[in-house]
Amino acid sequence: MPRISHGEAPSLERLAQAQLGTHQINRNLKFPFEFAVTQEPTPFGYLLPELQAPETLLPTSREIRDGLVNLGIAMVEPEDDSTPDSVTPSAYTYFGQFIDHDITFEAKSDSLASISDPDLEPLPLEAITTKLQNGRTPSLDLDNVYYKPAPRQGSRLRLGVVSPQGNRPPNKDIANDLPRQPPRRDPETDRAAIIGDFRNDENLIIAQLHVAFLRAHNAIAIAGRSFDEARKSLRQHYQWIVIKDFLNRIADPEIVQDVLNQGNRFFRPALDQLFMPLEFSAAAYRYGHSMIRSSYNYNLNFRGPKAATLRDLFSLTAVSGQLGGFDTLPEQWIIEWQNFLDEGTNHARPIDTRLTNELFALPAFGKPMPNEARLPVRNLLRGYLLRLPTGQAVARAMGLPVMTPREIEAVAASVSDEQLAAVRACRFSERTPLWYYILAEAAHRMSSVLGPVGSTIVSEVLIGLVRNSKDSILREDNWTPTLGTSGRFTLRDLLRLGGVI
Repeated sequence: MPRISHGEAPSLERLAQAQLGTHQINRNLKFPFEFAVTQEPTPFGYLLPELQAPETLLPTSREIRDGLVNLGIAMVEPEDDSTPDSVTPSAYTYFGQFIDHDITFEAKSDSLASISDPDLEPLPLEAITTKLQNGRTPSLDLDNVYYKPAPRQGSRLRLGVVSPQGNRPPNKDIANDLPRQPPRRDPETDRAAIIGDFRNDENLIIAQLHVAFLRAHNAIAIAGRSFDEARKSLRQHYQWIVIKDFLNRIADPEIVQDVLNQGNRFFRPALDQLFMPLEFSAAAYRYGHSMIRSSYNYNLNFRGPKAATLRDLFSLTAVSGQLGGFDTLPEQWIIEWQNFLDEGTNHARPIDTRLTNELFALPAFGKPMPNEARLPVRNLLRGYLLRLPTGQAVARAMGLPVMTPREIEAVAASVSDEQLAAVRACRFSERTPLWYYILAEAAHRMSSVLGPVGSTIVSEVLIGLVRNSKDSILREDNWTPTLGTSGRFTLRDLLRLGGVI
């Protein structure tokens, strides 16, 4: 039986229980260090704390809560939808998720309130600022790769090997799985990936991306670098990809460049007071959910009529599935990354207010149904719970163009009559939930990238985190890549460095 669903955060109590067994796990696996679940927690906060006022938040009422549920349900992609794909290769959908797992892990709000409560209300501001904890370091330092329990072998990181099952794609070796624990009766540890953040074994594409990072580190180490030198080099080239490749594909390049040249205007925490902004983690950075496809031309075994579905991708992991019943990933499921990059066959869905149907039936794993199973409903209710200001309030506070109610309604109408009705029912076209506003802003512009508010929040936070990261390339004069060609280094170059393309 699957263990967790996409986006589910285990409770702090569950994390604590896992930590109680660390000594035994360390003895069994013979790690050269102590296993730990998470680092010292860091806080969440608000990018725009001045917007914590009644006039800039959604009203608190049963009507609003029910309206958010109805809006989330109406965000399903119509069966006859003919919306063309974006120009963004699908690899960047999952690279975005990889970044998320490097910088944010909110593991407390589920214990403070249930989004299935029909009388759900926003948490008190004090509870949010004092009780929410981030289980990841809010900096781009690859702690999801390097943090314990990721096992080392000298200067290298340990890889796992695939199971001999099916047709292995050409030019692939056996070292193409995550390192794993052996099969066990305990579902919590059965074939569990031994990596810095267990969520990177949540779906197969993110797991294969993590493998690429392990292999890239090892390639640097094999070239004669120590572990620390290889880690610093990979961190810095990763930060370069985020700024120069990833951000310019999903955000307005002019806004990205302005934040780089002029500095941060909104996200400017002191180095010793670094926090994760909720407007980013609970709204703006969830734009990627709309980019997820229902199926992918995955490799030569799974393409066309036999394309890999989201259900396949979740089942072929240990966190969400059963690895096809094998001890490790079957070799026929090694990814062919060229299908997910420029000139490949898989392009992301556009950023808009419709999500693929598969994201409305996620396993809830013992939780009340159906709100946890519907990802858009979950996102909207969590935004409400965490007191996110409306999109209009954020746009005004940032001095950016504000979408009109007519523009919001036009976006909703382009999806379905049901979504238009849901937007109108609670005046959401005038006071729009921040996550929906950011998706609508992108859809309205039809440019395949985030609009002004989304681009500003995402660029400010990611660039701000790079400025405050270990080994930050933005604290070095004119840092340039040394692993690519002619001062360039993209996600494709990282995958090539790791020998997976």
